[in-house]
Amino acid sequence: MPPTKRTTAVRYPERVTYDRDDAYAILDEALAVHVGFTTEDGPVVVPTLHMREGDQLLLHGSAFGRFITTAAAGAPLCVTATLIDGVILGRASSHHSAAYRSVMIFGRATAVEDERERAEVLARVVESVIPGRLSGPNAARRPSVEEAHYTAVLKVPIEEFSIKVRAGFARDEPKDDAVEAWAGWIPLTATPGEPVPDAITGDRFPPPVYDPEVHRFRQDR
Repeated sequence: MPPTKRTTAVRYPERVTYDRDDAYAILDEALAVHVGFTTEDGPVVVPTLHMREGDQLLLHGSAFGRFITTAAAGAPLCVTATLIDGVILGRASSHHSAAYRSVMIFGRATAVEDERERAEVLARVVESVIPGRLSGPNAARRPSVEEAHYTAVLKVPIEEFSIKVRAGFARDEPKDDAVEAWAGWIPLTATPGEPVPDAITGDRFPPPVYDPEVHRFRQDR
């Protein structure tokens, strides 16, 4: 993807790339995104679960909430996904940083108007978070058309975007070589806990299991 005025980095341009496959890998691993937009009362940033289908990002929310009504009306959006891979420590405090991978997408959304299609898309969003959740002998109930009336779905084309990655060690200066402080980086990973059943479910059904390859819990069939 060629850079645009909005996706061209001013600070540390060497960390920015525009490879579509790399952007998709970050979006697929991230569990949530943040959506920024402006309103008459000022800027707003909303976190939400998402799903990528091909060259589109699918977002959902209350059909009557400010986020959906503003975005569906054609407001420009800025969508970001960030994965924190660790913290970077230098000998000087000014060189401390974070190891991360992030994607920033600019665009406008279009709403899925048909409620049957919305119900199907919402089911796919659930499946993207917990693969296998809506299939098999212990499947959860799929979204109904009535429920889709209250939950909107937006499609954002992934056309104008940039990727920024920070890795490695701190950029310490020679004047700090003699500082007697540990320097390096500390990896951070998300560690899933044991699933906790509710009072009705108990131990009658098998819980989802974590699949580290897709960074998701998977519902075995």
